[in-house]
Amino acid sequence: MLTELLDIKGVKVGSRHQHKGIGIILQIESISNESICTQCGTKSYKLHQNHRYIIKDLPWGESPVFLEINRRQFKCQKCKKPFSEKLDFVRKRRKYTKRLAETTLKEVLRSDIRSVAQKGLVTTEEIERMLKDARSDLPKSPPKNLKKLGIDEIALVKGKGNYCAVLIDLEKSVLIQILEGRTQLEIKNFLIKWGREVLDKIEEVSIDLWQGYKSLVLELMPNAQVVADRFHVMVQINQELDSQIKLEKTQLTTLLKNAKTKSDK
Repeated sequence: MLTELLDIKGVKVGSRHQHKGIGIILQIESISNESICTQCGTKSYKLHQNHRYIIKDLPWGESPVFLEINRRQFKCQKCKKPFSEKLDFVRKRRKYTKRLAETTLKEVLRSDIRSVAQKGLVTTEEIERMLKDARSDLPKSPPKNLKKLGIDEIALVKGKGNYCAVLIDLEKSVLIQILEGRTQLEIKNFLIKWGREVLDKIEEVSIDLWQGYKSLVLELMPNAQVVADRFHVMVQINQELDSQIKLEKTQLTTLLKNAKTKSDK
């Protein structure tokens, strides 16, 4: 039941501990007894060492959840070199799951880094690393079939004038890029790289009321209609996010009720 509730592919929950003032700690293990050598691509079954550490995951209701994971080290029988197994749900040298990072960044898009960090689940430094990781994961090539572009901002520190710009495909509700700043020049230099083939096909650009963005759109995207409403940029993503959160809460409530019913019997 706990493995199903955790819902991470390829792992099983070994034990669960509730610590007052801390949260829930789940000890998890990989189901597979093999791994692929990162050097030569050979499948290996020879366990070399265990490396256990704790990472943060999405909370269960009001309870923080921590995962005690074991990133096992195998020894390749072909090239004789030790290597660490790849865990799809967490990046190397990160103390939080990928899905926690994704959820956190969606919250940041609707708010700012400090407000999200004040909830106590992740720190401002961790959020900044999440932003850098997300930026490095985004495609470097120009977007395809882009017709509705959203240009919005993330407040790194609210009220301090420290922002970065985000570019969004509004039709697909997909993040295109996170820029390091939000100045007209920074955005222009990035958009120019897309070329006329992409820019001329953009039909609508949703921006805030800052005149600098509007003049930039008129200069680079002459065929686009300017929608001067910054909240329109995020409305589609917010609706999808809210729907997903409601669905996950319903599923979680059902699973917890079923678990309680079984334990009562």
